[in-house]
Amino acid sequence: MSVALRYVNRELLAIFFVTLVLLLLVAVGGRFIGYLQEAAMGKFTGSTVLMIMGLRLSEFVQIVAPFAAYIAVLLTFSRLHADQEMVVLQGAGSSTLQLLRWASVTLVSVTVFVVLLAWFITPLSQRALVEFMTEQRAETEFETVNPGTFHIYDRGRRVTYSGEMSDDRRVLMNVFMEQRLEDGRRITVWAESGRQELDPDSGSSFLVLSNGRRYEGMPGAADFRVMSFDELSQRLETIHDGQRAFEAEALPFAELGGDAEGRAEWHWRVAAPLFTLIGGMLGVGVSRVKPRQGRFAKVVPGMLLMLLYYLALMLNRSALAEGQLPSQLGLWLVHAVFLGIAVFLLKRVALPVKA
Repeated sequence: MSVALRYVNRELLAIFFVTLVLLLLVAVGGRFIGYLQEAAMGKFTGSTVLMIMGLRLSEFVQIVAPFAAYIAVLLTFSRLHADQEMVVLQGAGSSTLQLLRWASVTLVSVTVFVVLLAWFITPLSQRALVEFMTEQRAETEFETVNPGTFHIYDRGRRVTYSGEMSDDRRVLMNVFMEQRLEDGRRITVWAESGRQELDPDSGSSFLVLSNGRRYEGMPGAADFRVMSFDELSQRLETIHDGQRAFEAEALPFAELGGDAEGRAEWHWRVAAPLFTLIGGMLGVGVSRVKPRQGRFAKVVPGMLLMLLYYLALMLNRSALAEGQLPSQLGLWLVHAVFLGIAVFLLKRVALPVKA
């Protein structure tokens, strides 16, 4: 049976890698187009988009790898059924348990890969992404400005507009800025030009405006303060290391707190390898096709079952994060239900197929 083991796993791995690449192209391509649109609006620079996609790659792989493994199992064993090779293997004494052992070589390898991603690599990438985005917001805000476009910063509290920009992207022309203070007052500034300067002592970034007017007051009130200036320094948003807030997705296992969001993330990371293994068992069970149906007959119903599994995990994760489910229950009930479905389908694999 070692020949059959190599035969099955060779096809499993080939289909897995092809499917993984195709799913990644779809997932990454769609998100990449979205980031390009945001870059065109001035939210990111071109190099920033590439860096963001690189840091999010592990997240995409973690999501699509279980689906790629499931499709590989489904197509491989469906072909064995459709070409009557499964009948030969079963006639030679291969049980359903033996089929699972053959598939487990690839499934366990993919599961270990998903564990590395979900437990270690993706949290580190998410943390690096948060730090990178924070630094971009604080240090390269000036570089993302596109002339003729309104840019929103500081969570909607500040708006910047420039009519033109110098060729070296160092000087803005016809600058408009409006900032909303916490007490409701508005600061509006018009200036002929503006340039960015960095304070070497504090590390803070400033937008130095030249030849303009500054208006400050409460909208609707008559006591606005108006000031003309030759030069005015406006401090840009600066976020220090101690001010960075990392969400649960960016925290390692040891730092996941006891709050609802932390517990939901813990269960989600544990669910990733279980989703891969149980999905592989579902693939073996669903792959049973009639001789004349062909290897692709169960792809659509099989994918619907796998998507239902994934959506059930997502819904329960959201309920856990919002405190609507007890943390002890976690996602175990979803795994138990689909494990039961997998066992039921696996028992039918060895039964004769009606033509």
